[in-house]
Amino acid sequence: MNLSKVETGAQLLARLGSRPSIQGIEDTLFIDGPNVKDVYELYGVEGSGKTELLLSIVTSIILPKDWNGYNLNGANAGVIFIDTDYKFQILRLVNIMEKRIMGKTEHDKLDTSKKTSSNDIEVLVKECLKKIMIVRCTSSFQLLVTLHSLESTISNNPDIAVIMIDSISAFYWIDRCNGGENIGAQETNMKHIVQQLSKLVKNYNLVLFATKALNFKKTNKENESKGDNCASPSEKKVLKDNHAEFLCKSWYKFVKHRLIFHKEKSFSVYCNSLKVDIQFTINEGGICFK
Repeated sequence: MNLSKVETGAQLLARLGSRPSIQGIEDTLFIDGPNVKDVYELYGVEGSGKTELLLSIVTSIILPKDWNGYNLNGANAGVIFIDTDYKFQILRLVNIMEKRIMGKTEHDKLDTSKKTSSNDIEVLVKECLKKIMIVRCTSSFQLLVTLHSLESTISNNPDIAVIMIDSISAFYWIDRCNGGENIGAQETNMKHIVQQLSKLVKNYNLVLFATKALNFKKTNKENESKGDNCASPSEKKVLKDNHAEFLCKSWYKFVKHRLIFHKEKSFSVYCNSLKVDIQFTINEGGICFK
């Protein structure tokens, strides 16, 4: 039996109304994006820069576009950061924000009409931090419940434009163990998580970023039978050598853009949808694309 859905006028407005656009942030990597309803998976080994990129993106999202005459090129939007790996460091985010702001002010330091003190920057950072909501989960079931509870938060806050999960694969081994030999039981929570994420992203015009650990590598047999369609053999090699799907099929279908991170002599990230491979460094100010 189908039940009619009841929602308040405020919820309807939040669902159908416009939210801040984050299009244009980190434009070296996101060409003509990110757009509403985009789903990005950040995939790679431990220490390859996935969380660092999230923090750089958060900085671009919560900073204002303009401040005290400086163009910070931020989106002035809100973000929900779901920390399942317990890696989120607020001091690291603050440092990236301060370096980003100081970089802009240093660039225009010869303009005497613009005067900014360290106290001004501190006030701005504290104000921007109000736009990020940190949520921590310790199990896939708790993550599922959290996503359901967040709908009211999102509907009541039209400034929220992004959901981030670091990482979506955090509970894979626990769920696999709890599910025994029944694959369906192993994937039950994950399927419901994807279903709820899809609902939030589509109904509220959000953008989703989620990191995923490299838990498996494809075998040669898998490489021959599977693989993403790419423009060149080198691109195929990048994808086949570095991506193996181990979460449920609904997650694989849900992802629109996959960013594959590498860490060899230097850091690099490859976007399967845009077919670009970009090198980057990580310093006190966050990620710097070459």
